[in-house]
Order: sequence, then structure tokens, then C-alpha cells
Amino acid sequence: MTNSVKNKINNLIKDIYIVSFELFKVMIPTIIVIKVLDSFGATSWLTIQVAPLLGVIGLPAEVALAITTTLLTNPYAGLLVLSSTPEALNLTVAQTTIIASFMLFTHGLIVEALISRNAGLRILPTVLIRVGGGFIFCYLLHVSFLNLGLFQNQASLHLPTMVSDPTLQQWILDQIFGLLFIQAIIIVLMIAIEILRSVGVEKIIQLILSPFLKILDIGTNAATIVIVGLTLGLGFGGGLMIKEVKQGAIPIRSVVGALVLINLFHSVFEDVGLMMLLGPSLTTILLVRAIFAFGFSYLIMRLSSLLPDPVFQKLMFNQRATLSSSVSKIS
Repeated sequence: MTNSVKNKINNLIKDIYIVSFELFKVMIPTIIVIKVLDSFGATSWLTIQVAPLLGVIGLPAEVALAITTTLLTNPYAGLLVLSSTPEALNLTVAQTTIIASFMLFTHGLIVEALISRNAGLRILPTVLIRVGGGFIFCYLLHVSFLNLGLFQNQASLHLPTMVSDPTLQQWILDQIFGLLFIQAIIIVLMIAIEILRSVGVEKIIQLILSPFLKILDIGTNAATIVIVGLTLGLGFGGGLMIKEVKQGAIPIRSVVGALVLINLFHSVFEDVGLMMLLGPSLTTILLVRAIFAFGFSYLIMRLSSLLPDPVFQKLMFNQRATLSSSVSKIS
């Protein structure tokens, strides 16, 4: 075995450890908090409050906690909560596709909104774009599936089965099993991502997306960061954007356009692969969502182009993201 291969394996093991540690650091306290809140009837209250909104996009109220958990933390925690929801067994492919889509738009919203703010996009636009865009997309899916009679068959979920109304001991065992299941998924996904990167899939994606990024007026520097965000996630793309913005290397409108797109569509390998555990339509959550994300980003940037520069900066751009006055140029 060559040193190069050994280094790649060592780096992969290190990445798996880091990702697992960061996820479990959030997931374990979240699971405990949810259990405590559930014992006080908070989950039932949440279900009642969210039911009307979920009904608009064709989802049962019982999945509210899984969606909310995903929004506040990460999709791994959300899927673990969904696996303990008895009603999940009766979901159709149309419904799991909608759930997967909404999770893909809104997962980890708090953390990723903060990353986006540090990179240059204000928090309020980030939240409105992701939640609003996700809700619009899911509503359009629901109406289309219903009217065309698509994906009405029962979905096949590949999630660990949790005991309904368990004892405390059984609940602890279920959570341990669920966390081990998530750990296995992380290992498989990280290996798959490394293989895709090694065969040059990122370069192919860059070639495919280049014409669309030009339509969004995203320059070369920002386009490279977008590719990183789309493939590896908002954390990586946002981190690179933070550095470039501080150096004044990218115009403000390109910064905002790139961050809008990355927020709507990122981490395509890991997140989409994870959502396939729900048994949704892959074409819908990948290709149809990609088309919507580009179209929605284009609409936002065209509308914002009508705003005077000072208004645009005040509404969309976080001036604190830069330490350099040179980034204040708009074009």
C-alpha cells in the first residue's frame, strides 16, 4: 500500500471521526430534550400547532417533530425522530418525497444561517429564502402529485424500527441502536463521497453548472466556491466565501447570489444520499429540486437587481462580513 493511499485512508478515518463527533454532540442532547418535552406533552402541542401548515403540503401532523428537529439541528437527528413516529410507516412515496425535500431546504437552519451571515448574506433573507423556498417547492410538489396521481403507493422506509410507547429502558436501547445505525450511514456516505471525488465527479458538475452560474452573474471566483458548496456542503462553501469576502476578492452581488444558491442547494452527495433512506423519488429531490433552486435564485437576484445599491446592501448584505473596504463595490 502506497503512502498516498495510506494518507487518504487516514484522512478519511479522521473525517469520519470529526463528522460523527460533531453530529452526536448535537444529536444526543437533542434526543434527551425531545424525550423530556414529550413527557410534558410538548410534542402533542407542536403537532396541533403545525398541523395546518403541514396539511397545505400534504403531510400528516405527526411528522411535525421530525421536521422541526431537522430544521433546528440536522437531518440525521430528524430521521431518528421520524423512525420513532408510528405514522411514518403509512407514508406514501409522494409524502416522503415532500418530507425529504423540505428537510433538504431547511435542515440545520440556525447554524447555516450564521455561517451565511459571516460570509455576507443576512440572517433574515437566509431564513425566508430557505423556509419560503422549501414551502413553495413542497406545495407545488403536493399539487402536482395529487393532480397527476404520482407516487401514491406506500413508501419503503429504510430506518431503524422503534418501539411505540416504550419503557425508559427500551427507549434507551432504541436510541443506542438508532445512533449506531446513523454511524453506519455516516461511514458509508463518507466513503462514497471520497470515491466520487477521486474519480472527478466534482469537475463534471462544474462543467455542467458553468452556464447556469453565468446566468446568475456569479463570477469565476464565486463559481468555484458554489461548486464546493453544492458538492461538499454550506460549511465548506461558506468557509471559503468568508475568506474571499474578507479579502475583497468578490463583488457583493456575486457574494449574495452565490450564497442564495448554496443555501437552496448544497451538499448534494451526502444530504440526498441520506434522504434516500425515506424511499422518495430521486429524480424529484435531486433534478427537479436543482431546477427549482436555480430558478428561484435567478428570480431573487433579478428582483434584487432592481434595488438601488444602498438598499440592496442594507437588505441582503452583511457589511460586517468584510474587513476590507474594497468589497463595497457592487458590480
